[in-house]
Amino acid sequence: MKRFILLLLGCLAACIILSGCHDKLKLDQTQLELTVGDSVELSAGKATRISWESSNDAVATVSGGMVNAKAAGTAIITASLENGETATCNVTVSDKLITEITLSATGARIEVGKTIQLEATYHPADASHVALSWESSDSNIASVNEEGYVTGVYEGVATITCKSDNGITASCTVNVGSAAQPTVAQTQPPTVIKPTEAVEPSAPKSTAPSADKPSSGGELFPDSSIRYLSNDEVAAKIYGMSGTPLAGSFGQDAVNEIYARHGYIFRSPSIRSYYEAQSWYHPDPGYDGSLSGIEQYNIGLLSRY
Repeated sequence: MKRFILLLLGCLAACIILSGCHDKLKLDQTQLELTVGDSVELSAGKATRISWESSNDAVATVSGGMVNAKAAGTAIITASLENGETATCNVTVSDKLITEITLSATGARIEVGKTIQLEATYHPADASHVALSWESSDSNIASVNEEGYVTGVYEGVATITCKSDNGITASCTVNVGSAAQPTVAQTQPPTVIKPTEAVEPSAPKSTAPSADKPSSGGELFPDSSIRYLSNDEVAAKIYGMSGTPLAGSFGQDAVNEIYARHGYIFRSPSIRSYYEAQSWYHPDPGYDGSLSGIEQYNIGLLSRY
């Protein structure tokens, strides 16, 4: 009998010890904030034989503790043991929003009645919520539809803007002209807009360029070979300048610097010496006078001033 009692007490002690060894089921995270496409693995420590379940598979799914965010919303992830014990994690999923928009052109020229399409690309490419809208700063000059098709309505300049629903924007300056004006499709610039070869202007000029004109290393329109200029910015720049133009007009100065970027060698001594003093100028005797479409367009615009 004594031996039986001792055996019984040993069994009771073992049961107490074993029951004390079982830790309560607990997840390493009880709150998750994810964006669509994210994946996070939940851990239940040493617990085994766990069943996982999501309260809303449309928002977040779970498999083996791996939570996958599917759509904006909320869901509760539940881990369960065979004895009925559970632990939960509340999951909030947000849309992956657009952070940047890039248009196929930042400047364009079209004729009245003609239509072009601007294409928009966005970042990140896997944004989960994409809603773009288009608008024109002046639909009387250029109109735009929901697919980015821009139509010239009347001569002038308008800004076309693409906008995401979270406020990210990108713009293109559109210059609308008549069919009689120079177009980007020209293969050679008109005679009147070639670099100046006139004799020196009779008006006195200082030995150093004016502060309003390009100095050594500087240019009137530094990006006029890679970007379409707008009529408004050209007018504001040129009409706001003072001093004596190098080539007889500031508009011609701006035309000349486009040719100078290609290494055009000017016959006029002072114009040639001026550009030779610029760090960015590299004379090229083999330059054939060819221009890009953007340069042809900008030279046509600058020749009006």
